Amino acid sequence: MATLAEEYLTFDNSEGLIDAKLYDMIIDCFNKSYKAICDFYNFGELRKTSIVPAPDYDGVAATYSHEAKVIMSTKYYANHKLDADSLTHEWVHVAQNYDNYNPGWLTEGLADYGREKFGIYNKEAGWSLPKYNEKQNYTDAYRVTAAFLIWVEDNVCPNIAKTMNDKIKRGEYKDECWKELTGKTVEELWQMYADANKATA
Repeated sequence: MATLAEEYLTFDNSEGLIDAKLYDMIIDCFNKSYKAICDFYNFGELRKTSIVPAPDYDGVAATYSHEAKVIMSTKYYANHKLDADSLTHEWVHVAQNYDNYNPGWLTEGLADYGREKFGIYNKEAGWSLPKYNEKQNYTDAYRVTAAFLIWVEDNVCPNIAKTMNDKIKRGEYKDECWKELTGKTVEELWQMYADANKATA
């Protein structure tokens, strides 16, 4: 029986551009998490995807969602050989495949929410969600927004992340969704999050 990676992932490392151990970790992450990611972010539909090592790319990794293609910087991964779950973030983007990526802060927050939820090697990579501080805002995206989403789920509205993802995919997202689902605007929810974390600091 074929593994998920054998069936749904194209990742040619024949030139050895990616460390062999990291390559194996990425394959392991894909096999263990990709189905759950697609269940959560793409109504259960598995998309075939590819990873392309990119010597000339100066970032970490980037996803061309409509093509289901991920590029990963060989420069970055040469120095971050345990950061396999940065690809988990990218596979969320593959599964999201939104027609409209606005609001961008929520798109990226949902991707890091997915890394936290479905990641396998976050601890090994030294990656975690940040604690609240007063310089943050919910629009900061990535880990800050992911931590906020998890707090809202734990304290106000279970499944808010999946609900927001589904609304964006269906073209139904608007800022008013927060109040419709929770009784609070997103600004009011952020203030609740801030107050709750100040109280426990």
